[in-house]
Amino acid sequence: MVSYVRAGLLLHIITLLEISLLGALVLPLLSTKSAVPVKTPLNWGILCWLTILAIMCQLDARSRYQNYKRIKDQFMNFGFDRRVLKPLANSRCQRDAVLTAADEMGYGGRCREYYRTAGYRWYHLTPDFLFSNPRFLISWRFWKSTFFVATYPSRF
Repeated sequence: MVSYVRAGLLLHIITLLEISLLGALVLPLLSTKSAVPVKTPLNWGILCWLTILAIMCQLDARSRYQNYKRIKDQFMNFGFDRRVLKPLANSRCQRDAVLTAADEMGYGGRCREYYRTAGYRWYHLTPDFLFSNPRFLISWRFWKSTFFVATYPSRF
């Protein structure tokens, strides 16, 4: 359970913020007991948007946990190898999953150094492809690799 939270920590924080916004801003406006009930399409739109974002963040967190399990198995089989890290350097969430597995296997420092030399810093939140190919966001490949990664049965 701790590994699941650590592998998608940023995503879980975003989900909690979205739920807080739902509870604090939108739901009181939609309440029938509100002093000034304002049931506008904008409020319903914000409610739907925040709900969808929370669900998407949790789907992404589940996918990062699958990446975490796969990378941890690869560290067990092959030890530290940069070729294992490179495919998952595309987004902050993937790097967090890799760093969680690397920390647990004792390769955390080497993994951080690899990402630092590759030019990644803590504030690089957006995926790399967003600048080079923004249309990739609407492709099935993106949706499958981000939100619907197949369940990985851990070997160790």
